[in-house]
Amino acid sequence: MTTAGSYDFNGYQVLVIGGTRGEGHTIASAFASSGASVTVTGTMMLRSLYDTDLSAFDYESVNLARQESIDHLVGTISHIDILVLAASCHLPYGLPPGEQAFIAGAARSGLLGPMFLTTRLRLKLGQSPALGGGCVVNTGAVTSWLQLSSTPEAAQRELAETTARAGRNWAGLGVRVNSVLREGRSVLPRQYAPSAPVGGSRVAGDTMVRAQPRASDAVTDATLFLASSAAARITGQTLRIS
Repeated sequence: MTTAGSYDFNGYQVLVIGGTRGEGHTIASAFASSGASVTVTGTMMLRSLYDTDLSAFDYESVNLARQESIDHLVGTISHIDILVLAASCHLPYGLPPGEQAFIAGAARSGLLGPMFLTTRLRLKLGQSPALGGGCVVNTGAVTSWLQLSSTPEAAQRELAETTARAGRNWAGLGVRVNSVLREGRSVLPRQYAPSAPVGGSRVAGDTMVRAQPRASDAVTDATLFLASSAAARITGQTLRIS
């Protein structure tokens, strides 16, 4: 398996949404180890409130369920080469059903959540001088926003379709969009998990399949690969990790 040290991201500005813990933190650390300047985001106001070591990164607080919070984050960014979306949906416990339905609909239509943030950063990504242009990599965490109103299988299918569509539509803007999904894994918080069982159906269409012995390491490896110059001609693809 390719290691983070095999890539050279010196001079790159990387933003990892949800890079304070878990898979997002692993990805952010790999980019930093490869020479990139990395900013991570979390929902807490201060980085010191996290129990993970964030000293290698810049830190910004953002709430993806609030447009004004996303707009504030976008305003702090002057240059970006790589955007990694690794933040799951975390809504307050006991949220009224009507408000949850509103957030679910807004996230699905691109008015809130990761897709809204990506759209807001599209022009800045298009200004990246990196080979292949600016790069967006969605991880499976993005599907948690779609799982607010659908099954895990449907959410993964929708993300793959959205990725393919964005890859086509944004190519002329100098922005590549790809996704990395761990097969058969739901990332929706337990309190919002649909009652339907998680199945093993595969995404149809232009989907690359890659088996790895350790899924977490494989997601990080795949993310760095898709962001690297080696993948400069790859866009609109969903890489499945089994």
